[in-house]
Amino acid sequence: MTDFEAKGQAFWQWLETNGATLSNGIGFKDYRSEGAGRGVVATRDIKEDEELFSIPRPLLLSVETSKLRDALTGDDVLDKMTGWSPLILCLMYESQRDDSFWKPYFDVLPKEFSTPMFWSLDDIKELEGTDIVEKIGKKEADEIFSQEIEPVIKNHPDLFDPAVHNLDLFHRCGSLIMAYSFHDEKDAEEDADDDREEEDEDEEAPPKELLAMVPMADMLNHKTGYNNARLFHESDCLRMKAIKDIREGEQIYNTYGELCNADLLRKYGFADENNPFDLCELNGGQVIDMFAKQDKLRDKKIEFLMEEEALDDCFVVDTDHVLPDELVSTLHVLRASDEEFKQIERKQKLPKPRLTAPVIDMAIDLLQARLKRYPTSLDADMTELQQNCSTNKRHALLVRIGEKQIIHNMIDKLQQERVKRSNENDDEASRNKRQKTA
Repeated sequence: MTDFEAKGQAFWQWLETNGATLSNGIGFKDYRSEGAGRGVVATRDIKEDEELFSIPRPLLLSVETSKLRDALTGDDVLDKMTGWSPLILCLMYESQRDDSFWKPYFDVLPKEFSTPMFWSLDDIKELEGTDIVEKIGKKEADEIFSQEIEPVIKNHPDLFDPAVHNLDLFHRCGSLIMAYSFHDEKDAEEDADDDREEEDEDEEAPPKELLAMVPMADMLNHKTGYNNARLFHESDCLRMKAIKDIREGEQIYNTYGELCNADLLRKYGFADENNPFDLCELNGGQVIDMFAKQDKLRDKKIEFLMEEEALDDCFVVDTDHVLPDELVSTLHVLRASDEEFKQIERKQKLPKPRLTAPVIDMAIDLLQARLKRYPTSLDADMTELQQNCSTNKRHALLVRIGEKQIIHNMIDKLQQERVKRSNENDDEASRNKRQKTA
Protein backbone atom coordinates (compact mmCIF):
# COMPACT_ATOMS: atom_id res chain seq x y z
CA MET A 1 0.00 0.00 0.00
CA THR A 2 1.37 3.41 -0.97
CA ASP A 3 1.58 6.31 1.47
CA PHE A 4 -1.13 8.05 -0.57
CA GLU A 5 -3.45 5.05 -0.14
CA ALA A 6 -2.59 4.60 3.54
CA LYS A 7 -3.47 8.20 4.36
CA GLY A 8 -6.73 7.88 2.46
CA GLN A 9 -7.62 4.72 4.37
CA ALA A 10 -6.75 6.33 7.73
CA PHE A 11 -8.94 9.31 6.86
CA TRP A 12 -11.83 6.99 5.89
CA GLN A 13 -11.52 5.15 9.22
CA TRP A 14 -11.37 8.45 11.14
CA LEU A 15 -14.61 9.55 9.50
CA GLU A 16 -16.43 6.32 10.38
CA THR A 17 -15.04 6.26 13.93
CA ASN A 18 -16.42 9.75 14.52
CA GLY A 19 -19.95 9.19 13.28
CA ALA A 20 -19.80 9.76 9.53
CA THR A 21 -21.76 7.40 7.31
CA LEU A 22 -20.08 6.40 4.06
CA SER A 23 -21.87 4.52 1.28
CA ASN A 24 -20.48 1.16 0.20
CA GLY A 25 -20.88 2.45 -3.33
CA ILE A 26 -18.06 4.99 -3.15
CA GLY A 27 -14.32 4.98 -2.62
CA PHE A 28 -11.22 7.10 -3.07
CA LYS A 29 -9.26 7.07 -6.31
CA ASP A 30 -5.93 8.60 -7.25
CA TYR A 31 -6.49 11.09 -10.07
CA ARG A 32 -3.08 12.74 -9.83
CA SER A 33 -2.16 11.55 -13.31
CA GLU A 34 -5.11 13.65 -14.53
CA GLY A 35 -4.05 16.68 -12.50
CA ALA A 36 -6.92 16.31 -10.03
CA GLY A 37 -5.37 14.73 -6.93
CA ARG A 38 -7.55 12.50 -4.76
CA GLY A 39 -11.16 12.08 -5.86
CA VAL A 40 -14.24 9.99 -5.14
CA VAL A 41 -15.34 7.23 -7.51
CA ALA A 42 -18.47 5.10 -7.77
CA THR A 43 -17.56 1.48 -6.93
CA ARG A 44 -20.98 0.29 -8.13
CA ASP A 45 -23.95 1.79 -9.95
CA ILE A 46 -25.55 4.59 -7.89
CA LYS A 47 -29.13 5.77 -8.26
CA GLU A 48 -30.30 9.37 -8.32
CA ASP A 49 -31.04 10.73 -4.81
CA GLU A 50 -28.98 7.99 -3.16
CA GLU A 51 -27.00 9.15 -0.13
CA LEU A 52 -23.25 9.08 -0.70
CA PHE A 53 -22.15 10.14 2.78
CA SER A 54 -23.17 12.24 5.76
CA ILE A 55 -20.82 14.23 7.98
CA PRO A 56 -21.91 15.09 11.56
CA ARG A 57 -21.40 18.74 12.45
CA PRO A 58 -18.78 18.09 15.17
CA LEU A 59 -16.41 16.95 12.40
CA LEU A 60 -16.54 20.35 10.69
CA LEU A 61 -13.46 22.48 11.31
CA SER A 62 -14.40 26.08 12.04
CA VAL A 63 -13.53 28.91 14.40
CA GLU A 64 -16.13 27.48 16.79
CA THR A 65 -14.88 23.87 16.79
CA SER A 66 -11.12 24.50 16.72
CA LYS A 67 -9.26 24.12 20.01
CA LEU A 68 -7.50 27.43 19.37
CA ARG A 69 -10.26 29.49 20.97
CA ASP A 70 -9.85 27.58 24.26
CA ALA A 71 -6.07 27.78 24.01
CA LEU A 72 -6.22 31.58 23.67
CA THR A 73 -7.35 31.90 27.27
CA GLY A 74 -8.62 35.38 28.01
CA ASP A 75 -7.76 36.65 24.51
CA ASP A 76 -10.72 37.44 22.24
CA VAL A 77 -8.49 38.12 19.23
CA LEU A 78 -10.45 35.69 17.01
CA ASP A 79 -13.58 37.79 17.47
CA LYS A 80 -11.72 40.96 16.51
CA MET A 81 -10.36 39.59 13.24
CA THR A 82 -12.01 40.19 9.89
CA GLY A 83 -12.80 38.07 6.84
CA TRP A 84 -11.06 34.73 6.64
CA SER A 85 -8.35 35.60 9.17
CA PRO A 86 -9.90 33.74 12.16
CA LEU A 87 -10.31 30.50 10.21
CA ILE A 88 -6.87 30.82 8.63
CA LEU A 89 -5.31 31.17 12.07
CA CYS A 90 -7.25 28.13 13.30
CA LEU A 91 -6.01 26.08 10.35
CA MET A 92 -2.44 27.24 10.94
CA TYR A 93 -2.76 26.10 14.55
CA GLU A 94 -4.53 22.77 13.98
CA SER A 95 -2.54 21.70 10.91
CA GLN A 96 0.76 21.70 12.82
CA ARG A 97 -0.44 19.80 15.91
CA ASP A 98 0.31 16.07 15.92
CA ASP A 99 -2.47 15.58 18.47
CA SER A 100 -5.05 17.61 16.53
CA PHE A 101 -8.45 15.94 16.25
CA TRP A 102 -8.31 16.71 12.51
CA LYS A 103 -4.82 15.30 11.84
CA PRO A 104 -6.09 12.44 9.60
CA TYR A 105 -7.99 15.09 7.65
CA PHE A 106 -4.98 17.37 7.22
CA ASP A 107 -2.95 14.35 6.08
CA VAL A 108 -5.10 14.04 2.94
CA LEU A 109 -5.29 17.75 2.15
CA PRO A 110 -2.76 19.08 -0.39
CA LYS A 111 0.51 20.56 0.78
CA GLU A 112 1.23 22.20 -2.56
CA PHE A 113 -1.05 24.30 -4.75
CA SER A 114 -1.24 25.08 -8.45
CA THR A 115 -3.04 28.43 -8.10
CA PRO A 116 -1.28 31.54 -9.49
CA MET A 117 -0.63 32.66 -5.89
CA PHE A 118 2.21 30.10 -5.90
CA TRP A 119 3.43 30.52 -9.48
CA SER A 120 6.88 31.74 -10.47
CA LEU A 121 7.21 35.16 -12.09
CA ASP A 122 7.85 33.47 -15.44
CA ASP A 123 4.58 31.55 -15.16
CA ILE A 124 2.71 34.68 -14.08
CA LYS A 125 3.87 36.33 -17.32
CA GLU A 126 1.83 33.71 -19.19
CA LEU A 127 -1.29 35.36 -17.73
CA GLU A 128 -0.45 38.80 -19.16
CA GLY A 129 -3.55 40.42 -20.59
CA THR A 130 -6.00 38.16 -18.75
CA ASP A 131 -8.42 39.16 -16.02
CA ILE A 132 -6.49 37.16 -13.39
CA VAL A 133 -3.32 39.14 -12.80
CA GLU A 134 -4.89 41.98 -10.81
CA LYS A 135 -6.99 39.53 -8.77
CA ILE A 136 -4.27 37.21 -7.44
CA GLY A 137 -4.06 39.36 -4.33
CA LYS A 138 -0.68 38.22 -3.00
CA LYS A 139 0.33 41.69 -1.84
CA GLU A 140 -3.00 42.18 -0.03
CA ALA A 141 -2.70 38.74 1.57
CA ASP A 142 0.83 39.53 2.76
CA GLU A 143 -0.50 42.69 4.42
CA ILE A 144 -3.23 40.72 6.23
CA PHE A 145 -0.57 38.36 7.57
CA SER A 146 1.64 41.18 8.86
CA GLN A 147 -1.25 43.20 10.31
CA GLU A 148 -3.57 40.54 11.77
CA ILE A 149 -1.91 37.13 11.95
CA GLU A 150 1.75 37.76 12.77
CA PRO A 151 1.04 39.84 15.93
CA VAL A 152 -1.01 36.96 17.40
CA ILE A 153 1.78 34.49 16.62
CA LYS A 154 4.34 36.72 18.33
CA ASN A 155 2.09 37.33 21.35
CA HIS A 156 1.51 33.60 21.94
CA PRO A 157 4.87 31.80 21.73
CA ASP A 158 3.36 28.95 23.76
CA LEU A 159 0.97 28.20 20.89
CA PHE A 160 2.86 29.26 17.78
CA ASP A 161 6.39 28.92 16.42
CA PRO A 162 7.28 31.80 14.06
CA ALA A 163 9.61 29.46 12.18
CA VAL A 164 6.67 27.13 11.42
CA HIS A 165 3.64 29.39 11.57
CA ASN A 166 4.98 31.71 8.91
CA LEU A 167 3.86 33.53 5.78
CA ASP A 168 4.15 30.40 3.64
CA LEU A 169 1.86 28.41 5.95
CA PHE A 170 -0.54 31.38 6.00
CA HIS A 171 -0.79 31.32 2.20
CA ARG A 172 -1.29 27.55 2.15
CA CYS A 173 -4.07 27.70 4.76
CA GLY A 174 -5.71 30.59 2.94
CA SER A 175 -5.60 28.57 -0.26
CA LEU A 176 -7.17 25.58 1.52
CA ILE A 177 -10.06 27.80 2.59
CA MET A 178 -10.49 29.27 -0.89
CA ALA A 179 -10.53 25.86 -2.56
CA TYR A 180 -12.15 23.61 0.05
CA SER A 181 -14.30 25.54 2.53
CA PHE A 182 -18.10 25.66 2.56
CA HIS A 183 -20.57 28.16 3.94
CA ASP A 184 -22.36 26.47 6.83
CA GLU A 185 -25.97 27.37 6.09
CA LYS A 186 -27.39 26.14 9.41
CA ASP A 187 -25.04 28.31 11.45
CA ALA A 188 -25.62 31.18 9.04
CA GLU A 189 -29.37 30.97 9.66
CA GLU A 190 -28.89 30.91 13.43
CA ASP A 191 -26.58 33.92 13.27
CA ALA A 192 -29.06 35.70 11.01
CA ASP A 193 -31.73 35.24 13.67
CA ASP A 194 -29.38 36.70 16.28
CA ASP A 195 -28.53 39.59 13.97
CA ARG A 196 -32.20 40.41 13.43
CA GLU A 197 -32.63 40.74 17.19
CA GLU A 198 -29.73 43.18 17.34
CA GLU A 199 -30.38 45.12 14.14
CA ASP A 200 -31.90 48.07 16.00
CA GLU A 201 -28.64 48.46 17.93
CA ASP A 202 -26.31 48.11 14.97
CA GLU A 203 -28.01 48.37 11.60
CA GLU A 204 -24.73 48.88 9.78
CA ALA A 205 -23.01 45.74 11.09
CA PRO A 206 -21.39 43.85 8.19
CA PRO A 207 -22.62 40.32 7.48
CA LYS A 208 -20.57 37.54 9.02
CA GLU A 209 -18.67 35.07 6.87
CA LEU A 210 -19.52 31.67 8.31
CA LEU A 211 -16.98 29.33 6.78
CA ALA A 212 -16.10 25.79 7.72
CA MET A 213 -13.92 23.01 6.39
CA VAL A 214 -16.09 19.95 5.71
CA PRO A 215 -14.06 16.71 5.73
CA MET A 216 -14.99 14.35 2.87
CA ALA A 217 -17.24 16.87 1.09
CA ASP A 218 -14.09 18.57 -0.19
CA MET A 219 -12.73 15.33 -1.64
CA LEU A 220 -15.12 15.68 -4.59
CA ASN A 221 -13.58 17.35 -7.61
CA HIS A 222 -15.24 19.73 -10.09
CA LYS A 223 -15.53 19.43 -13.85
CA THR A 224 -17.73 21.84 -15.76
CA GLY A 225 -20.82 20.05 -17.05
CA TYR A 226 -20.23 16.84 -15.07
CA ASN A 227 -21.83 17.68 -11.70
CA ASN A 228 -23.61 14.61 -10.33
CA ALA A 229 -23.73 15.22 -6.56
CA ARG A 230 -24.92 17.93 -4.20
CA LEU A 231 -24.32 18.78 -0.54
CA PHE A 232 -27.39 19.28 1.66
CA HIS A 233 -27.20 21.15 4.99
CA GLU A 234 -29.30 19.57 7.73
CA SER A 235 -29.69 20.29 11.44
CA ASP A 236 -27.29 17.60 12.66
CA CYS A 237 -25.15 16.84 9.62
CA LEU A 238 -24.16 17.70 6.07
CA ARG A 239 -25.35 15.10 3.58
CA MET A 240 -24.04 14.45 0.06
CA LYS A 241 -26.51 12.92 -2.40
CA ALA A 242 -26.38 11.85 -6.02
CA ILE A 243 -28.42 14.19 -8.22
CA LYS A 244 -28.41 11.78 -11.16
CA ASP A 245 -27.61 8.13 -11.83
CA ILE A 246 -23.87 7.43 -11.62
CA ARG A 247 -22.36 4.38 -13.27
CA GLU A 248 -19.70 2.20 -11.65
CA GLY A 249 -16.23 3.60 -12.32
CA GLU A 250 -17.41 7.17 -12.90
CA GLN A 251 -15.94 9.97 -10.83
CA ILE A 252 -18.34 11.74 -8.48
CA TYR A 253 -18.29 15.51 -8.97
CA ASN A 254 -19.59 18.34 -6.85
CA THR A 255 -19.87 21.76 -8.46
CA TYR A 256 -17.87 24.85 -7.54
CA GLY A 257 -20.40 26.98 -9.41
CA GLU A 258 -20.74 28.36 -12.93
CA LEU A 259 -17.22 29.79 -13.02
CA CYS A 260 -15.14 31.11 -15.88
CA ASN A 261 -11.65 29.69 -16.39
CA ALA A 262 -10.02 32.77 -14.88
CA ASP A 263 -11.86 32.16 -11.60
CA LEU A 264 -11.33 28.39 -11.69
CA LEU A 265 -7.59 28.91 -12.09
CA ARG A 266 -7.33 31.67 -9.49
CA LYS A 267 -9.32 29.78 -6.84
CA TYR A 268 -8.71 26.11 -7.60
CA GLY A 269 -5.64 25.89 -9.80
CA PHE A 270 -7.13 24.42 -12.99
CA ALA A 271 -9.04 25.43 -16.11
CA ASP A 272 -11.54 23.56 -18.29
CA GLU A 273 -11.44 23.21 -22.06
CA ASN A 274 -14.40 24.79 -23.86
CA ASN A 275 -15.82 26.22 -20.65
CA PRO A 276 -19.38 27.43 -21.43
CA PHE A 277 -19.19 29.85 -18.50
CA ASP A 278 -16.12 31.68 -19.75
CA LEU A 279 -16.24 35.46 -19.87
CA CYS A 280 -14.14 38.51 -20.55
CA GLU A 281 -14.12 41.77 -18.62
CA LEU A 282 -13.96 45.21 -20.22
CA ASN A 283 -12.52 47.76 -17.83
CA GLY A 284 -14.88 50.66 -17.08
CA GLY A 285 -12.01 53.09 -16.66
CA GLN A 286 -10.65 52.16 -20.07
CA VAL A 287 -14.06 52.87 -21.62
CA ILE A 288 -13.93 56.39 -20.18
CA ASP A 289 -10.32 56.94 -21.23
CA MET A 290 -10.98 55.81 -24.79
CA PHE A 291 -14.09 57.84 -25.46
CA ALA A 292 -14.19 60.77 -23.03
CA LYS A 293 -10.63 61.60 -22.08
CA GLN A 294 -10.69 65.03 -23.75
CA ASP A 295 -14.42 65.66 -23.29
CA LYS A 296 -15.05 68.83 -21.25
CA LEU A 297 -18.24 67.16 -19.96
CA ARG A 298 -16.30 64.06 -18.93
CA ASP A 299 -16.85 64.45 -15.18
CA LYS A 300 -20.54 65.29 -15.59
CA LYS A 301 -21.07 62.29 -17.83
CA ILE A 302 -19.30 60.01 -15.35
CA GLU A 303 -21.41 61.39 -12.50
CA PHE A 304 -24.61 60.86 -14.49
CA LEU A 305 -23.64 57.30 -15.45
CA MET A 306 -22.76 56.49 -11.84
CA GLU A 307 -26.08 57.86 -10.60
CA GLU A 308 -27.93 55.75 -13.17
CA GLU A 309 -25.85 52.71 -12.15
CA ALA A 310 -24.69 52.17 -15.72
CA LEU A 311 -20.95 52.67 -15.27
CA ASP A 312 -19.17 49.96 -13.30
CA ASP A 313 -15.60 48.83 -12.64
CA CYS A 314 -16.01 46.43 -15.52
CA PHE A 315 -18.49 45.26 -18.13
CA VAL A 316 -18.80 41.52 -18.73
CA VAL A 317 -19.08 39.83 -22.11
CA ASP A 318 -19.63 36.06 -22.04
CA THR A 319 -20.18 33.17 -24.43
CA ASP A 320 -23.63 34.52 -25.36
CA HIS A 321 -21.76 37.31 -27.21
CA VAL A 322 -24.18 40.05 -26.24
CA LEU A 323 -22.99 43.50 -25.17
CA PRO A 324 -24.38 44.46 -21.75
CA ASP A 325 -27.17 47.04 -21.98
CA GLU A 326 -25.29 49.19 -19.47
CA LEU A 327 -22.25 49.32 -21.75
CA VAL A 328 -24.32 50.24 -24.82
CA SER A 329 -26.12 53.02 -22.92
CA THR A 330 -22.78 54.23 -21.55
CA LEU A 331 -21.37 54.49 -25.07
CA HIS A 332 -24.42 56.50 -26.15
CA VAL A 333 -23.80 58.96 -23.29
CA LEU A 334 -20.06 59.24 -23.97
CA ARG A 335 -20.56 60.06 -27.67
CA ALA A 336 -23.37 62.53 -27.00
CA SER A 337 -22.77 66.14 -28.04
CA ASP A 338 -23.14 68.93 -25.49
CA GLU A 339 -26.73 69.56 -26.53
CA GLU A 340 -27.59 65.85 -26.67
CA PHE A 341 -26.19 65.32 -23.19
CA LYS A 342 -28.24 68.24 -21.85
CA GLN A 343 -31.36 66.51 -23.17
CA ILE A 344 -30.29 63.24 -21.55
CA GLU A 345 -29.81 65.05 -18.24
CA ARG A 346 -33.20 66.73 -18.48
CA LYS A 347 -34.89 63.37 -19.02
CA GLN A 348 -32.86 61.88 -16.13
CA LYS A 349 -32.95 58.62 -17.99
CA LEU A 350 -30.35 56.50 -19.76
CA PRO A 351 -30.52 56.33 -23.55
CA LYS A 352 -32.03 53.10 -24.82
CA PRO A 353 -29.35 50.44 -25.46
CA ARG A 354 -29.73 50.55 -29.24
CA LEU A 355 -26.87 49.30 -31.39
CA THR A 356 -26.53 52.24 -33.74
CA ALA A 357 -23.69 52.34 -36.27
CA PRO A 358 -21.55 54.79 -34.23
CA VAL A 359 -22.00 52.73 -31.06
CA ILE A 360 -21.09 49.54 -32.93
CA ASP A 361 -17.88 51.21 -34.12
CA MET A 362 -17.06 52.31 -30.57
CA ALA A 363 -17.67 48.80 -29.23
CA ILE A 364 -15.44 47.26 -31.90
CA ASP A 365 -12.67 49.76 -31.08
CA LEU A 366 -13.03 48.89 -27.39
CA LEU A 367 -12.81 45.14 -28.03
CA GLN A 368 -9.82 45.53 -30.35
CA ALA A 369 -8.06 47.58 -27.68
CA ARG A 370 -8.81 44.80 -25.19
CA LEU A 371 -7.17 42.29 -27.53
CA LYS A 372 -4.00 44.38 -27.64
CA ARG A 373 -3.44 43.69 -23.94
CA TYR A 374 -2.35 40.15 -24.85
CA PRO A 375 1.22 39.70 -26.11
CA THR A 376 0.18 36.74 -28.30
CA SER A 377 -2.52 36.07 -30.89
CA LEU A 378 -5.37 33.58 -30.62
CA ASP A 379 -3.90 31.47 -33.45
CA ALA A 380 -0.51 31.34 -31.72
CA ASP A 381 -2.14 30.25 -28.46
CA MET A 382 -4.18 27.53 -30.21
CA THR A 383 -1.01 26.20 -31.85
CA GLU A 384 0.93 26.24 -28.58
CA LEU A 385 -1.87 24.39 -26.76
CA GLN A 386 -1.30 21.41 -29.06
CA GLN A 387 2.34 21.17 -28.00
CA ASN A 388 3.80 19.67 -24.84
CA CYS A 389 3.87 22.35 -22.16
CA SER A 390 3.86 22.63 -18.38
CA THR A 391 0.61 22.36 -16.44
CA ASN A 392 0.71 26.05 -15.51
CA LYS A 393 1.36 27.06 -19.11
CA ARG A 394 -1.52 24.89 -20.32
CA HIS A 395 -3.94 26.42 -17.81
CA ALA A 396 -2.80 29.94 -18.72
CA LEU A 397 -3.36 29.13 -22.40
CA LEU A 398 -6.88 27.88 -21.70
CA VAL A 399 -7.70 31.15 -19.91
CA ARG A 400 -6.20 33.28 -22.68
CA ILE A 401 -7.90 31.30 -25.44
CA GLY A 402 -11.30 31.43 -23.74
CA GLU A 403 -11.15 35.20 -23.31
CA LYS A 404 -9.81 35.85 -26.81
CA GLN A 405 -12.44 33.64 -28.45
CA ILE A 406 -15.17 35.65 -26.77
CA ILE A 407 -13.64 38.93 -27.97
CA HIS A 408 -13.11 37.70 -31.54
CA ASN A 409 -16.63 36.27 -31.76
CA MET A 410 -18.07 39.49 -30.34
CA ILE A 411 -16.17 41.57 -32.91
CA ASP A 412 -17.36 39.29 -35.74
CA LYS A 413 -20.95 39.59 -34.56
CA LEU A 414 -20.74 43.39 -34.35
CA GLN A 415 -19.17 43.65 -37.80
CA GLN A 416 -21.99 41.54 -39.24
CA GLU A 417 -24.49 43.81 -37.49
CA ARG A 418 -22.75 46.86 -38.95
CA VAL A 419 -22.94 45.43 -42.48
CA LYS A 420 -26.59 44.54 -41.95
CA ARG A 421 -27.43 48.07 -40.82
CA SER A 422 -25.44 49.57 -43.68
CA ASN A 423 -27.39 47.47 -46.18
CA GLU A 424 -30.66 48.49 -44.53
CA ASN A 425 -29.67 52.16 -44.79
CA ASP A 426 -28.73 51.69 -48.46
CA ASP A 427 -32.09 50.04 -49.16
CA GLU A 428 -33.93 52.86 -47.41
CA ALA A 429 -31.96 55.48 -49.34
CA SER A 430 -32.81 53.72 -52.61
CA ARG A 431 -36.51 53.64 -51.74
CA ASN A 432 -36.48 57.34 -50.91
CA LYS A 433 -34.71 58.14 -54.17
CA ARG A 434 -37.25 56.14 -56.20
CA GLN A 435 -40.13 57.90 -54.44
CA LYS A 436 -38.67 61.32 -55.27
CA THR A 437 -38.22 60.47 -58.94
CA ALA A 438 -41.66 58.86 -59.27
